[in-house]
Amino acid sequence: MLVANAASGLEIWIPRTFFGSIGNSDSPILIVGLTRELEWNAGRVWPHQKRLIEMPARKSPHKTSAVIAGPQPASRESVAESSVGRFLFAAVGVGLLACLFVVMYAFDSLRSPLDILFPPDTATADQLYLGLVGADGYQDVVRKIGRPENEQWISRPADQIQFQVLSYSSRSYALILMGPGRQQARYIGAIHEPSHKVLDSVKLAGGGTTASMLKNLPAF
Repeated sequence: MLVANAASGLEIWIPRTFFGSIGNSDSPILIVGLTRELEWNAGRVWPHQKRLIEMPARKSPHKTSAVIAGPQPASRESVAESSVGRFLFAAVGVGLLACLFVVMYAFDSLRSPLDILFPPDTATADQLYLGLVGADGYQDVVRKIGRPENEQWISRPADQIQFQVLSYSSRSYALILMGPGRQQARYIGAIHEPSHKVLDSVKLAGGGTTASMLKNLPAF
């Protein structure tokens, strides 16, 4: 709706939503009410907003003193106990990791760091031993591989477990037989000569392999 100021002659447009009811009066001048108080700003009509200046809150002496006081410093005893707790936690963690590495290495799941840094030469003249199985005895080995250049029992006759070493030095490996008696000894794997690194192992019925046995043979 176009509105004109009779004094200044200024004409402005005011949205109809700002107009209210028309007053009842005998005066020849028509009085129209407004729903909101308006103001002229930047060439347009805007709803008038009262600007409030927020005064800063009064500081409480009690709160100020509490802030100044601040938290009490920790006692030496509590600091010492915290340091001891962290040390024990770290020691337990390192111990668990060390046990895990030992178990993994014992079950042939982890290579020795020395083998990674300085890998041994485990080359052999042939790999006929890969054709052997856990059920092969002495005669089976001789038939498949040939007669050993040297053979020896590395366990005493009274031992409950017997180990026999069949050495093929010219081929750079030795075959290991194991059993509850010398007549019942069967093939459990091959090792490199002279490094004694495991070249072949046999799977066990309960899971795993004979690699850990080959790593812990009696000295020979």
